[in-house]
Amino acid sequence: MTAQILKCQVHRRTDLEGKTLYFMIYSGSRSRSHRFFRPGTPPHIPPFEGASAWFEVERGHRGEWRFLRQVTGTGR
Repeated sequence: MTAQILKCQVHRRTDLEGKTLYFMIYSGSRSRSHRFFRPGTPPHIPPFEGASAWFEVERGHRGEWRFLRQVTGTGR
């Protein structure tokens, strides 16, 4: 089985002082509508500015996530 390449919008959630608490992706699945990622732990999300950014993401056949690069545009 091969890996799947997707475009995902990553949302940064911060505390009142601006410190990043976690990153979130809306997956669109009814059973798991969100996917959360902790800063500083694998998979590493490349740095970006602002509250959200689009990334090309490789999804492995065992459920691994790998953020390849930041992209422009919207949609999947």
